Amino acid sequence: MGSSVPPSFLCPISLQVMKDPVIVCTGHTYDRINIEKWLKSGNKTCPVTMIPLQDSSLIPNVTLRRLIQAWCADAGRRSFKVGNTTLSSNNEDISDCVFSFLRNIARGENVKLAVRGLKQLAKEGEENRRCIISNGGPALLVSLLWADNMDVAHHDCEACEDAISILALLSKSHFETKTLVMKSQQLACIIWHLRNGPRGVKIAAAELLRNLFKQDDSREFVGKAKGLFEGLTALIRDKNLNSKGQKVAARVIESACQSINNATRAVEAGAIDSLLGLLNRCEKPCAERALATLEYLCETTNGKHAASKLPEFFTTMIEKMGSVSELSTGYALSCLLKVFSLNKDSILISALDAGIYPKLLDVLQADGTAWVKYKAQELLKRLHRVPAHYLEQDLS
Repeated sequence: MGSSVPPSFLCPISLQVMKDPVIVCTGHTYDRINIEKWLKSGNKTCPVTMIPLQDSSLIPNVTLRRLIQAWCADAGRRSFKVGNTTLSSNNEDISDCVFSFLRNIARGENVKLAVRGLKQLAKEGEENRRCIISNGGPALLVSLLWADNMDVAHHDCEACEDAISILALLSKSHFETKTLVMKSQQLACIIWHLRNGPRGVKIAAAELLRNLFKQDDSREFVGKAKGLFEGLTALIRDKNLNSKGQKVAARVIESACQSINNATRAVEAGAIDSLLGLLNRCEKPCAERALATLEYLCETTNGKHAASKLPEFFTTMIEKMGSVSELSTGYALSCLLKVFSLNKDSILISALDAGIYPKLLDVLQADGTAWVKYKAQELLKRLHRVPAHYLEQDLS
């Protein structure tokens, strides 16, 4: 208990045990708080050698820090005091790891392993993510999103994939991360992985994009990125996507299509057909989002025309009336109303052929909301424009 402190554990400036040892460019180690005060006072030299410092960067001395902690833990010490400095043996291990991983990324050393380690930490909790953010992690991770990652053979491709996964987690609550990602080169890289990466990376890229689409002022900019909606519609069409992946895909395209221009782009990329396919295999929460997105798409002129030409559009909307939830029924009715607004008898006849008339009567007789019943009544009014014999056939 009374053993002396190893000299290497003491800061050359304060002569007290270091809490946060960092290395300056001359290779000497100081406690962070002391060297920062030295530099802020206008000094531009190494305190020990007085050699001019070429830069003011401070690299965490993770190895020394762990030695200090281990020494502290030896013989049952939980803490010890030298002067006014108290050091605990069981704190900031996560911070050490984050420092080490970020330092390796900055130096270009074992980047793939460092990013993989950060990914594991980021997945473990919000506190870890805050630690990554507070130590400048987002900027370093964004620097890995190179345009030439579009070459699948690029040696840093795996690091880039993991960086996308981490950024997706960080951007949920960190505005600056979103700002860093919203550059043309970075978006091109993310979209390339959305279209060409392994399924897990595609989902991570979609999650990252969804966080960007949540901001009204960035929705248009991101939506203009080349290949974005082609990538999203391809992800939605993936029949091997699990329920989590389906939810992510439905959420991101729903967020994107709250802009009318993005909705138009999504239609051009084949989103209506893809969403109809998704509705035939997804669960309730995902179905509601898919139907909400279809309503956005049917707001556009090209969306109305595209939907009207797909026989499965009518059969799917009719099937979803009353079979998923009251909310889904309302979305399905809204989609049909928007397509009916094209005022073409051929569209009404297609809907009748698909069996819409008796289904609407069922909706009116069910215990639904006034909002849903009103939409059903409006559709019935439109249908009465067609010759009577079509209605008679539909009821027979």
